[in-house]
Amino acid sequence: MKKNKWWESTISSVLIAALMLCLPLESVAQSTVNRSKLLENGSQLVLRTNEAFKADNKADTGTISSIVETDVYSADGSQVLIKAGTPAFIEFTAEPNGVWGKAGKICLTHATTKTIDNKRVSLRLSSCKSGSSKLGGVIILSVLFFPLGLISGCMKGSMPKIQQGTTFNASTMQDIIVE
Repeated sequence: MKKNKWWESTISSVLIAALMLCLPLESVAQSTVNRSKLLENGSQLVLRTNEAFKADNKADTGTISSIVETDVYSADGSQVLIKAGTPAFIEFTAEPNGVWGKAGKICLTHATTKTIDNKRVSLRLSSCKSGSSKLGGVIILSVLFFPLGLISGCMKGSMPKIQQGTTFNASTMQDIIVE
């Protein structure tokens, strides 16, 4: 009977020690506090463009001015970490339109904005817009008016436009602690 009590108390002591080492109370309390200041990786937000944008007929990169559409909250939902109306900049790459009716294309893949304590936040977007292609018209003119119709191969497609007020969904690319 003494062996059972000794065995039970040894197992209990080992379990208590393991719990204290693996799950310290201070870190549990601290992580709860930090969640109110944590902007989590993958947090969703909406960006709205401030200006109309049309790419030139050339390969190009640059930024489009925009703002954050709605407030973005902490991981626990208790604090606003990015306020609605905060400026944001959407990065774009443009592929030019080309001969034989090829349409131009604009891809928006990254953006940046700032938190309430002015920390830079990198955002991920995945949006591509294409202009209209004129390939069908080029083919029809080439066939109907061969060989003179081959000149229609010089026709280019159009470049896409982004209207002012267009919205894009974005998500944060890393965890950020806001002070």
